[in-house]
Amino acid sequence: MAKPRRPAPLGRLARPQSLLQRTEQVLRDAIARGDFGGNRLPAAAELAEQLGVSRETVRLAQENLQREGLLVKYRRKGTLIQPPALTLRKSAPRSTLLGFLQTDYPSRNRRSDDATRVTSGLMLQGALTEAGRVGHQLVVRHAPSDEMDAAIDGILREAPVRGVIFCSFGEDKMVRRVLGAGLPVVMLDHELNLPSVSTVREDSRQGAALAVGHLARLGHRRIAYAHWSWADINPWRLAGYRQGLGEAHLPRRRAWELLTEITPEAADALVDRFLKLQPRPSALLCFNTTLAGLAMERLRRHGVRVPEDVSVVGIGGEEISGLSCVQADWFDMGREAVRSLLRAAGTKGDAAPEHRLFPYHVRSGRSAAPPKRDPT
Repeated sequence: MAKPRRPAPLGRLARPQSLLQRTEQVLRDAIARGDFGGNRLPAAAELAEQLGVSRETVRLAQENLQREGLLVKYRRKGTLIQPPALTLRKSAPRSTLLGFLQTDYPSRNRRSDDATRVTSGLMLQGALTEAGRVGHQLVVRHAPSDEMDAAIDGILREAPVRGVIFCSFGEDKMVRRVLGAGLPVVMLDHELNLPSVSTVREDSRQGAALAVGHLARLGHRRIAYAHWSWADINPWRLAGYRQGLGEAHLPRRRAWELLTEITPEAADALVDRFLKLQPRPSALLCFNTTLAGLAMERLRRHGVRVPEDVSVVGIGGEEISGLSCVQADWFDMGREAVRSLLRAAGTKGDAAPEHRLFPYHVRSGRSAAPPKRDPT
């Protein structure tokens, strides 16, 4: 008697994109194709009429593309395309394509999204520039992490795609799916324990240790660290903070490691906890520059002077005027991801994976200074 056949597994249903996401993708693809003459986008009202959406939807989509660095808005001049994006107009025919999958880190608030969009936008611009320089074209798909299945489907339907870059994201099963299609993969700003996948990311551990060392050289002996509560996304910064304290022979206290969200409300609670520490640290190192900016605002509301009473330093992210920080070269990371992918695509057989860490560098600002007295 024949065994009953097991039903074939059902494919996972793709979640439909929101109208805003679809508008954003249409504009991104049109920019990549060079559809807009004069390096300028039409007025929002004209785009809204062409796409059949509201002007508010077009405005929000343009704002998101501005954060990615694809667009820049000038008063009385309109919305212009940033120069790196224009390199695609001189790219080779669609026979030489590279996939670029990009997502935001999971968050529950817009400030976290804005912080990561800045670095993601710089990496995308770097990848666009390098692809255009060598006569290739990026096929960009941007989606929330839980909608990446559909984005991968879109990439794999493009033919012939020579390889795929996963930017700031990469679930094991999704990466293996692309590898199973015979395509090389590069992880940008992320890593997985897969032996055949190359990685390009910033050295968060070195960056945090560098920031601690910078504060130690200014004379700070007690340094607290505000760490994003999504600790599994980037555990290296906390490790780097601890490493930096050890290298500078500074005391470490668990109470000085403050978990927080990146929101104005969470920054209020963070500063309240920081000010209650006894003895109070003379410096606060923050997971990124957005959190550092929020913390500075709240400290000043409490009458705490920055940097006279407390020095504040951020690790990577958006540029904030006057903030002392450490930054990596996010733009060149995007360029290196394309170079690494092309090297893998040009190698016959199994290529040895490459792993590139980009160092951080100190950018001195007005938010860090020697403590007003030796806390020891």
